Amino acid sequence: MRLHQWIWLALGATPFCAALSAAGERVLVVVPTVNAASEYSDFLDSLAQRGFDLSVRGAGNTSVALHNDDGTREYDHAVLLAPAARRLGTLSPRGIVNFVNDGGNLIVAASSDISENLRSLATQFGVDFAKRKSRIVDHVHGNAGHTLVPSSHYANASAVLSDRFLAAPNAPPVYFEGIGHRYKESPLLIPLLTAPRSAYSSPPEDSVLSGTSLGLVSVFQTRTNARVAFSGSTSLFSNRLLRKKGAANRQFVTELSQWVLQEKAVLRASPLRHALASGDRPDHYRVSSDVVFEIDLTELRDGSWQPYRAHDVQLEAIMLDPYIRTTLNQSSAFSVLGTYRGDVRLPDRYGTFTFRVNYKRPGLSNVDVQDIVGIRPLRHDEYPRFLSAAYPYYASSFVMILAFLALSAVWLWSAEPKAASSAPSASASKPLKSKKSKKM
Repeated sequence: MRLHQWIWLALGATPFCAALSAAGERVLVVVPTVNAASEYSDFLDSLAQRGFDLSVRGAGNTSVALHNDDGTREYDHAVLLAPAARRLGTLSPRGIVNFVNDGGNLIVAASSDISENLRSLATQFGVDFAKRKSRIVDHVHGNAGHTLVPSSHYANASAVLSDRFLAAPNAPPVYFEGIGHRYKESPLLIPLLTAPRSAYSSPPEDSVLSGTSLGLVSVFQTRTNARVAFSGSTSLFSNRLLRKKGAANRQFVTELSQWVLQEKAVLRASPLRHALASGDRPDHYRVSSDVVFEIDLTELRDGSWQPYRAHDVQLEAIMLDPYIRTTLNQSSAFSVLGTYRGDVRLPDRYGTFTFRVNYKRPGLSNVDVQDIVGIRPLRHDEYPRFLSAAYPYYASSFVMILAFLALSAVWLWSAEPKAASSAPSASASKPLKSKKSKKM
């Protein structure tokens, strides 16, 4: 693209095609000077061809702003390619952080001449660049100057990078020339590209940065799904490295920018639907009721919304603590709407419950869908006539009754024993003759 075309884009020209981003198509590109934009023409051309409305501004332009006077965002995305500039128009680290907090996406490219404002901005996201004038050196794999370093140490982030980088046994390297950084251990931060084992940051600091602990490109996703990328090299986006033969720079930068600008790995969820197994939808559920839950999950992939396939989508029923946590399964309508379904029996506990699908995976946008519903106890006429837990007590009562009847029957109908006679018998009344009188 010629210089006058970049000037035309700088005046706010809008491409005719529609962007495929879920966050919008307005992009602010800040370069050292407008003329310097020609060094990144391949990268900016790819953004324009993908339907983004580019506004190229020089770092010294005082009209550069990310928010309007009423506080709304003027741009959906920002690309900062002027690491040495002390001021980026009216932009400050705090203003850029507010832009990200408002849902804006950001690509930041640094170099050995990194400014303190850019360094301060990076620390807000867990990225700590090396000292100014530092650069990455590799005497084993580097070029003649040892500063153009090839690296194939990609993070296992399938949502960000394709199988060309992750599944290929001999993945092509990305050539990097610039400054490295430390990265904090955080579930929100992914060190997407790290240095090879033989690379280190020169001149060495108090704590030597070397090997895979030396970050080259890191990505960050906020809890509100805004995305940020930090690269220690502006050359990574330059025509010189994008056109280098035998390098994967063009494909890497394309996939990186697609992820940051939310052209892929974006999940969209419908409101959580629930009803009784009979199909009724009462205002309040009763304890131990059988309820059917459904939610639709789709993913922005290849320019269209497609059903999101996963086997770890879970539903929780929470009242302070989760009482139920169950996995939702793909329903019969999954191939069209991406519907997940679960048949759940509510807990035997009444109160105000939160039904929640909280799905967070590295590289994918966060899904957090909630619905607050009351669960009431049984009314007096809804209790079962006989409780299964009381069967032993019922049995003991009937056994007691039967035992009492049996005892009564034995007592009433059994014959009394005959009483002995009190008159003396005849033999007993006769006197006994003594043997002595008989002899006489």
